[in-house]
Amino acid sequence: MIVAGNLSAAPTLTAPDRRHFADVERRERLSPEAFFAEYVAEGRPVLVPGALRECRALSRWNLPYLRDSAGQRRVRLKRGLTEGGFGGMTMESTSLADYIDHLQSHEAALRRGAVPPPQQRPAYLHDMPLLSLLPEAADDLAGFPADYFPPWYRNHWCEFAQFFLGPSHSLTPLHFDCLLTHNLFFQVAGRKRFILLPREQWAWCYRRDWRWCEVDPEAPDELRHPLYRQARPLACVVEPGDLLYMPPGMLHHVRGLECSISFNVDWHTPDSALKGVLAGFQGMPRKNVYYNAVIALGLWTGIPAPKLLPWYRSYLNYVS
Repeated sequence: MIVAGNLSAAPTLTAPDRRHFADVERRERLSPEAFFAEYVAEGRPVLVPGALRECRALSRWNLPYLRDSAGQRRVRLKRGLTEGGFGGMTMESTSLADYIDHLQSHEAALRRGAVPPPQQRPAYLHDMPLLSLLPEAADDLAGFPADYFPPWYRNHWCEFAQFFLGPSHSLTPLHFDCLLTHNLFFQVAGRKRFILLPREQWAWCYRRDWRWCEVDPEAPDELRHPLYRQARPLACVVEPGDLLYMPPGMLHHVRGLECSISFNVDWHTPDSALKGVLAGFQGMPRKNVYYNAVIALGLWTGIPAPKLLPWYRSYLNYVS
């Protein structure tokens, strides 16, 4: 549960019926060598509990801290990611302080037993460059497991990190990451539930608009989506301090069980970057191919990350 005084505690949402989901594998204290050999190379997801245990962000990052540190900063919020799907997504702009006020009001209403309809929930602070919000984030993340990244990223991983802040009930419908990157997702406060389907099951999930799927894995409509009966989803709850690894193309549906703070890093290996470039022949948008080409150039030629970041940085604000 969320600690009172950190994030506003709200009633825990009901977990999915476990009969319908296999569990994502959990590995305590997974070594980087085993991570790359057993999960990255094999294209398997894994949950690593307590991966951020050495980082003071785990105890420090809460709503009061964010307000004090960055309340005056402007943030962009996504609205329209609901149970009804991804249609009609819009962007809003506000100060972080005003957004936190809205979050706290929403969580207080939940504690009183009032569950507002989706259209009245706070929007979602989604995929904001971490350092643009918290320039000193690397200090709070000292002890971070950077060896889980390829060497090209390790000294600069924070430059690639994207920040998430959202309310209880927040939702990102079923999708995959738009550059077909590897994804390391870190939970700092609150909890999120992930439902995962591997790339091999795209054909059963009624994909459209490159990376989104029509199926709602929490409540699939088998009349509209009969092929989904063949799907074999996995699920896990990511708790404060946990790391979740998702391989390229893994579909994920993300539900905020509580008001939560998270960040992730999308990253490539030389092989996945090349595949990301070639995905232009499979319908990947040109802009995505461009970003993959920038990273492929660095990974295949050894050009250092800082020299290529100016050509990649706009991806961190990219809404697809």
